[in-house]
Amino acid sequence: MVFSSKFCFFFNLRSTTPVFAVILSLIFGLKTFSVSTYLALTPVVLGVIMATYGDISFTTYGLMLTVLGTALAAIKTIVTNLVLVGDMKIQPMDLLWRMSFLAFIQCLMVAQWAGEVSALQERAETADGFLLIALIGNGIMAFLLNYASFTTNMLSSALTMTVAANIKQVLAIILAIVVFHTHVSAFNGFGILVTLAGGAQYT
Repeated sequence: MVFSSKFCFFFNLRSTTPVFAVILSLIFGLKTFSVSTYLALTPVVLGVIMATYGDISFTTYGLMLTVLGTALAAIKTIVTNLVLVGDMKIQPMDLLWRMSFLAFIQCLMVAQWAGEVSALQERAETADGFLLIALIGNGIMAFLLNYASFTTNMLSSALTMTVAANIKQVLAIILAIVVFHTHVSAFNGFGILVTLAGGAQYT
C-alpha cells in the first residue's frame, strides 16, 4: 500500500534517532538523562520534521524498513560508544580494522543480491579509469567518515552523535539552498532555525 500526504511528515522517522537512543539507553540501564536534556531534544527532533515538511510518498514496506533503520542507527551509535569507552576501550582505528572486512563481505552479498555487481561489471566494460578512481575515492571518503565518527563518539556520547546527525540534516538543506538555490517554505526555514536552536541548547 502506498501513502501520500502532507501530513506524512510525521513519518520522517530518521529525525527520531535521538528518541530511540534515549529509550534504548533507559531500557538497558546504560544512562539516565536530565529534564533539560529532554527539553533540548524536543526542538532538535521536531525542527528536522518541520524543516523537511512536504509531500511524502511511502509504502508500508518502506516505512517498516525506515523504522528498522532508525532503530539500528541508534543501536549502532550506542554499541560503538560502549566499545570505544567501555571496558574494552578499543581505539577507532582498531575498531575499523576489525569491522571493515566483515562490512565489506556484507556489502558484497547485498550488492550481489540487488544486482549491483553485474551492473558494475557492465559499466566497467565501457568505462575508462574513472570508475576505478570513483570507487577508490568513495572508499577513502567512507573510511575518513567512519574514523571521524568513531573518534567523535569516543570523545562525546551516543546521544550527542544522534543530535549531531539531526543538525547535519538541516545543514545539508542549508547547503542545498546556498549551492543549488533550492526553494524552501517559511515553515521549512523556521524548522531549520528550531533545530539549530535546539542543538545549541543541547550543547
